[in-house]
Amino acid sequence: MSETRTVNQEAGVNWTTTVWMIIFHTAAIIALFMFSWKALFITLFLWWVSGSLGIGMGFHRLLTHRGYKTPKAVEYFLTLCGTLALEGGAINWVVTHRIHHAHTEVPGLDPHTPREGRWWSHMGWILRGTAQQHEDAVLWRYAPDLMRDRFHFWLNRLYFIPLVALGIILFAWGGWGLMMWGTFLRVTIGLHATWLVNSATHLWGSRRFESSDDSTNNLWVALITFGEGWHNNHHAHPRAARHGVAWYEIDINWWGIRALQLLGLAKDIKLIDTSRRAAPAETTQLRKAA
Repeated sequence: MSETRTVNQEAGVNWTTTVWMIIFHTAAIIALFMFSWKALFITLFLWWVSGSLGIGMGFHRLLTHRGYKTPKAVEYFLTLCGTLALEGGAINWVVTHRIHHAHTEVPGLDPHTPREGRWWSHMGWILRGTAQQHEDAVLWRYAPDLMRDRFHFWLNRLYFIPLVALGIILFAWGGWGLMMWGTFLRVTIGLHATWLVNSATHLWGSRRFESSDDSTNNLWVALITFGEGWHNNHHAHPRAARHGVAWYEIDINWWGIRALQLLGLAKDIKLIDTSRRAAPAETTQLRKAA
């Protein structure tokens, strides 16, 4: 297993991904010198659209774990929102996360385990690891439900188009400042917020449930990811659509799902059974897929 890890980490730099990371991080720094209140408020709104509606509610709790059901139109809308975060195509994102749950923190198998280093779990796996790119055979093994859907299949390959279109719209609306804030700065901050779930919540925080991994509940990660930081709750009960159990565990993504339910747009919502210490069924199924 350690040999597999060595091969993965020494396979070479993913140059396409690395170059784009350099571009986005450089542009994000430049954007700080182009501040305007208009850019700030629009960026905060787009951060919620991409990070909460898209990644948290869409990519993660709906597509990956099927913690609730929605009409296809709502599912596709949430998926489009997720592409604005530039975290790869939805199917690749889902497959990476399902592999993570199937082999949590196992070196050489978990794509971003902290047991291969803190830097690796945060960003190293993007620069040298899978970088959210998988072969078709792996996609079919872990996400046949999404691969059979033509919308998801094609958007997974063309996931960057919505963000390009958004950048053009922002530039036409507010010039360079708005485009730099709403695209480059927002995406860069959003990426690091998501990566902190992979790294920080497996390193620091509290634990409510007994689980076979080092997942923790981390307030400050939860705040910047709209509720994804209640990671120990999530790993103990992966299919639950609500991650924040206690009243003080702020879970904006759950509030969004609840709003969809009240509007009649979400049903069959899975919740945490606090009388159980763990929910291994989904993890067992994913391990069989592996």
